[in-house]
Amino acid sequence: MSRAHGTAPGSGALEIRGLAKSFGDLTVFTDVDLTVPAGTVTAIIGPSGSGKSTLLRCVNRLEEPDAGSVLVDDVEYPARVPLSASARRRLNRSVGMVFQSFNLFPHLTVIRNLTLAQERVLGRSREEATAYGHELLARVGLREKADARPATLSGGQQQRVAIARALALDPKVLLFDEPTSSLDPELGVEVLGVMRELADEGRTMIVVTHEMKFAREVSDQVIVMADGGIIDSGAPSTVFTAPRHERTRRFLHSVLDR
Repeated sequence: MSRAHGTAPGSGALEIRGLAKSFGDLTVFTDVDLTVPAGTVTAIIGPSGSGKSTLLRCVNRLEEPDAGSVLVDDVEYPARVPLSASARRRLNRSVGMVFQSFNLFPHLTVIRNLTLAQERVLGRSREEATAYGHELLARVGLREKADARPATLSGGQQQRVAIARALALDPKVLLFDEPTSSLDPELGVEVLGVMRELADEGRTMIVVTHEMKFAREVSDQVIVMADGGIIDSGAPSTVFTAPRHERTRRFLHSVLDR
């Protein structure tokens, strides 16, 4: 894929410092620290309800963290400090997100789903945005679906369009929130294939996933969340074969021995 429109893969990096989030009396996580080097893939795994998805949503400020801060490409976004309009635009440009449920605009064509944010956020012309949108659709194997509506696509195709849409703003970091959880295994393979290719390109990615094979084979570091924070971390070879925490061993036993 041509890089004429954006920053080279791996030019961004992300750091989380002391992040905390609660909902009322429910503490989701506290004092989370995480460094994601540029050009690497970080997989976040752990039992349901451990705060993995909430952590991603605090990174891009879809949820407001209670404490701590997030740094993206050396720009700090502290908790409890409202984002100005310009800061939110900068964050939205720097951090792309792919959701579980695709979140495509159903009333727009596939290509328009890719061009709208380019025009509004980046100020690209309709012609330039459309050309780049077609390039991205080709990148995920869906050039022929440009004029289709999302409802006519399979779940796997919709998720690949969602990935292309996230790429359209040339983000520094890509966040994936359980991108295959709502897909049949066969369709999930399509999406994981695109994600593997992005990893091979050197994209900076954080992936919340239940796909243990992907976490083990593709990621550079694995983070295990449970019991209100990060309980284990390290290279996949270490986390999967010699985890430090008993809670990690129990979790891996439950998901790998099914």
